[in-house]
Amino acid sequence: MNPAVATKRRNQATQARKENGSDSGPQDNGRHHINVGEGERQLSMISGSILALCGLLRGSISGMALAALGGALIYRGHTGHCTVYEAMGHNSAQAGSCKRIQRSEPSPPERDTSAQPS
Repeated sequence: MNPAVATKRRNQATQARKENGSDSGPQDNGRHHINVGEGERQLSMISGSILALCGLLRGSISGMALAALGGALIYRGHTGHCTVYEAMGHNSAQAGSCKRIQRSEPSPPERDTSAQPS
């Protein structure tokens, strides 16, 4: 593709994103924003490495598919970006993104003080 045409299209897409207020696309530096939390990234890297190794050791077509899945998890862990999370609008990288349910102790029943014996 002609570099001038590519630059023009990129500028048009950037302008359209600014007008629509859409921030789900790549950032200005050409990289996707991080939407996977640190613990989840580490887990993706470890499990992806295990899947890739098992798939490569298997040596069959299904093993190659397993290795490709492992590679996708390694990529997700390395970049910190998940396309599925982006499509759902989910972000586990934000501080406090997990909502914790606080259990409160039930309060004791209130005593009826209006009917006291005389």
